[in-house]
Amino acid sequence: MRKLPRNMKIYLAVVYVLTLGTFLLLRNYEYMTFNKASLINLAFFSLLIALTESFTVSFKSMSFSTTFAIELACYLLFGPVVAIIAVIFGFSMRVLKIGEQRYQHLFNTPIYGTVFNFCVLIQPIMVANYIYVKMGGRFVLDNILVNFFQVMVFSLICFFINLLLISILMSITTKKNVIFLFISNVKLGLLNFIIMVPFGIGLTYMYYQLSYFGVLLLLFPVMLVRFTFSLYVDAKTQYVQTVDALMRAVEARDKYTEGHSQRVGKIVEMIAREMKMNEFKIEMLNMASMMHDVGKIGIDDNILNKPGKLTDEEFNTIKMHPEIGYNILKDVKNLESIIDLVRHHHERYDGRGYPDGKGKDELSIDVFVIQLADAIDAMTTDRPYRKALSNEEVMFEIHKYSGTQFHPAVVEAYMSALKKREA
Repeated sequence: MRKLPRNMKIYLAVVYVLTLGTFLLLRNYEYMTFNKASLINLAFFSLLIALTESFTVSFKSMSFSTTFAIELACYLLFGPVVAIIAVIFGFSMRVLKIGEQRYQHLFNTPIYGTVFNFCVLIQPIMVANYIYVKMGGRFVLDNILVNFFQVMVFSLICFFINLLLISILMSITTKKNVIFLFISNVKLGLLNFIIMVPFGIGLTYMYYQLSYFGVLLLLFPVMLVRFTFSLYVDAKTQYVQTVDALMRAVEARDKYTEGHSQRVGKIVEMIAREMKMNEFKIEMLNMASMMHDVGKIGIDDNILNKPGKLTDEEFNTIKMHPEIGYNILKDVKNLESIIDLVRHHHERYDGRGYPDGKGKDELSIDVFVIQLADAIDAMTTDRPYRKALSNEEVMFEIHKYSGTQFHPAVVEAYMSALKKREA
């Protein structure tokens, strides 16, 4: 913990103290009972939580876990104490796969990180339990739906407190706006939340009717939902890898532009995040960044790799690549959202670009995000006809052509993101 930044240490200490204070102030003795008969239930639900946590599916900033359904059922069946202990034990026993060969578990996680994770799990349950009881929520198993509204409020509180604590941590580590992170993650997490609450209520009912067998019976469709999501993630990952491989093959024809699409994607993401675009939009822009020059596959190598200045005829041939790319992609399923970005990434703010001569009023701002990123990488890398420009020269060009070639709002966002990165 000594190597952590000072603001991170302060935040962790605040979370530790708040969690302890929450437990001391909001505990309700009437519902804080625990007995030996609860040990088997505790062990059973702890193992289920460990299992579901170990099979969490992640894709970029999005993750899908069935843990909350188990946690909610445990809370409704046995109260907050058993639920909290089960969550802690279950989380401690999880073994999460990170990458191809790495695994994360209790013994390779720093102690301050483990304690923080426990706090993030405990605090929402304590606060939500306090409000649940105050709203008249009861642990009545023979008629669970009588407390449906209170259960929904309990679940929402758990979701939002957990998300807020994690968003603040992400803000400290990434230097990004906490509100932006919170809103972005709300959009990504709500689907998981909406699916898991009914499953949690169902697990409660099945346990009441059929004990452990009932839970295992309903757990099958819960895990099936998780499996379906994992298939989606695998397909999405393979899709992105295929696109990336295609663009690397295209760029391999020209040693001067090798890696160009990946670099454009990084600049695009930096601008998009500064403009507070959501994760789905950022993913779409990244895909467009990878594919924006796919039309160069139809341009002759002698023109692409010509060391000197292009003739007017050769330049007109080069200018065909956005339209060629559009024609290649227009009939490909799932690429409908990016084909216009591929076609128009050489248009200008003043309407003097190509291939269609469209301007600011006819194009989305997404086009100008890719257009600026493409121009920046082109200026900062060596080309057959000139050496890379210096940073000062690039900044001069961007300012000079803001409002004519480039969209002023996009330029402003890039400059702002650049200043934050330098700071």
